[in-house]
Amino acid sequence: MKRGFLAGILLVIMLFSVVPVQSLEEGKVTIFYRTVTVYAPAVARTSEGLTGVVSVITVTVQNGIGCSGKVFVETSPLTQIDMQGSARLAVTVAGSLTGIDTSNYDFFFVVKTPAPIIGGPSAGGVMTVATIAALEGWKLDNATMMTGMIDPDGSIGPVGGIPEKIDAAHSVGARRFLIPKGQMNVYKTVTKTTNIGGIISITQERVPINLSQYASKYGIEVVEVEDISDAVFYFTGHSFESPSTNETITTENYTSSMKPLAESLLKEANQSFNDARELFNSSKNSIPNSFFSPYRSQVEEILSKAEKRLNDSKDAYEENLYYSSTSKAFQSLIYSRFVKYASEYYTSDDKAAYLDNLFRSLQSMVTNKSGEAKNASISGMISLQGVGAAQKRAFEAENSLDEANSYRRRGDYLDTLYDLAFAFERSRSVEWWLNISLAFEESGKVNSSMLRDTADRYLRLAIQAKTYSQIILNEIGENPQLLSDADSLISKAEDEIDDYPAAALFLSLEALSKANLALELIDGVTEDKIERTKEKAAVAIDESRKLGVEPILAVSYFEFAESLEDESPTDAIVHYRYAQMIAGVFQFMTNQSVEKESRFEGVPPHSSPTKYVILIDFQLLVVVAGISALFFIIGIVLILRDRKFKKDFPPEIWIPRSMQEYYRKH
Repeated sequence: MKRGFLAGILLVIMLFSVVPVQSLEEGKVTIFYRTVTVYAPAVARTSEGLTGVVSVITVTVQNGIGCSGKVFVETSPLTQIDMQGSARLAVTVAGSLTGIDTSNYDFFFVVKTPAPIIGGPSAGGVMTVATIAALEGWKLDNATMMTGMIDPDGSIGPVGGIPEKIDAAHSVGARRFLIPKGQMNVYKTVTKTTNIGGIISITQERVPINLSQYASKYGIEVVEVEDISDAVFYFTGHSFESPSTNETITTENYTSSMKPLAESLLKEANQSFNDARELFNSSKNSIPNSFFSPYRSQVEEILSKAEKRLNDSKDAYEENLYYSSTSKAFQSLIYSRFVKYASEYYTSDDKAAYLDNLFRSLQSMVTNKSGEAKNASISGMISLQGVGAAQKRAFEAENSLDEANSYRRRGDYLDTLYDLAFAFERSRSVEWWLNISLAFEESGKVNSSMLRDTADRYLRLAIQAKTYSQIILNEIGENPQLLSDADSLISKAEDEIDDYPAAALFLSLEALSKANLALELIDGVTEDKIERTKEKAAVAIDESRKLGVEPILAVSYFEFAESLEDESPTDAIVHYRYAQMIAGVFQFMTNQSVEKESRFEGVPPHSSPTKYVILIDFQLLVVVAGISALFFIIGIVLILRDRKFKKDFPPEIWIPRSMQEYYRKH
């Protein structure tokens, strides 16, 4: 009976058991979808070297309930470099060019290749073309193939391995092959082995290849394309209106804001140079100038540079190039301050104390200015530029102060003084940029989440472009300075993205510009390349203004690039590209779609706190209650009966004596 009673209690416990709620969602939705499949050439590494292969990319767009702009990618086999990044960018550019709100769609990219390919976003261009065709319902010309990265502004970026890709295109019957603008002539590293008198010599040399001539043996036409609109036309026969502009880059509002700063800095640079020259002349005999320590000559050379930059600043001001004037005046100020520091240092009785005091005062100054830049508020696209430029300069001042400490520990005092001079002037420029945006009317809204997301996106793009360029340039034995600069900028952006997200954004934009140009300019800078880059920057600035955003920084760098065309063509094209990137980021931020709920996303049940429910069948409850009551009554009766029995018949009456003795012993 006791077992029956316990079973009844157990049954009740099981029936009233609590279980955590598990969310399970099912349903049926109606989805519209369209699929486009394209060939994409790639390069694979085999035991015999590099060879061209053909990837097959299938793009499916879905539109319906629960679609929210998600991008899904499957690659087989896996690729070396993030294909997800190229797919996401393809969707972004496709939406921007077509004007279609991609947040109403979901996108699926399936990439299949016959062999593991060498990583690189070189399929970004054709992925974008396929996405546009799927969105618009356009048919693609299967006899056309393409290689080229896709940049956020829609331009087609440089790639490598083009001859091998043309070989692969021929294997599937391609008749036209699209390549990035400016890459008709590429280089291939050829290894030669010679045996002269038993001495084996192995040499490598770069051999130029004209791709049009190379492809002619297959009957393939090679066409250069500058942007995604050009590529879409060759694939589909449809075209988008190509933007162009005849608008003036430097507006009256920009000029009225920049001119007072240029005028003020020019006067200050002039006074600083005169003071530095006077101080140097009075103290130059105290500065060592031996064969092994030609310090006086070095300081005098810097003084000459200060004068040259001062004159350059005056010329730029006369030509109404006010940002160029401020930039050159700033360089003159650094040189003059260095001469001042060097003259004071070598005439000081206690040089160590002089440096200690200088470091202490500059550390305080740099810390204060960095705090101002870090805490400056960003509410829109205008303040983003001012704060971003200020943060970038604050970060540079901090780095320069750290480098000065390193030089001092090594006993390199002239470099120490130069970095201190740079840190001083760079910190002062923080305030200029925080104030200059006040002259313009704020436009657009920028919150911390949007800023961080945008900075992260462009940092990833910069890393991707740098990595890909590095792979290609290593193959041809090149390591241009632009690539090293891009790597350094990326490292700085990674360091600063938490504390200075605005600065990290602009560092990433500059890194992206230089990483791409490292490949584009491998065969040198030409007038055609400068003009083409200049035009694209001008268009980007005009497009930004049409959105109601004045791209102050882009205009500044555009103007500065104009002043560099004769002096340094490479620097000119870098600044034009940087200006284009800056103006383009405002278009990207302005056109960002609102995040929507997706049926592909959900939240699993939380382990703590957990919601519980009691699973009850009310008809069963009545039966269980009756059974429980019956078991309860039976249990009570059994307990009472057992107690009465023990009272009426104690153990000593009914247990034999021998057993009682046994229990006592044990």
